[in-house]
Amino acid sequence: TAGSQGTFDAIVMVKVLDSLIAMIQKFPYDDPTYDKLHEDLDKIRGKFKQLCSLLNVQPDFKISTEGSGLSF
Repeated sequence: TAGSQGTFDAIVMVKVLDSLIAMIQKFPYDDPTYDKLHEDLDKIRGKFKQLCSLLNVQPDFKISTEGSGLSF
């Protein structure tokens, strides 16, 4: 049924979000010599894209010329 599909989708979104948060929290920001830096960043980027897809949003990360910031 449609209700159970919505519940399933919500559960998947929560699991993906929890996973993304855990990956970000575990990321060693203060270790520039971390040997899996690019690998972990790729995993975080992939998980973020998955979450955006599940939420049906298209992130727009253009940096404005007026200042350093991200626009969504």
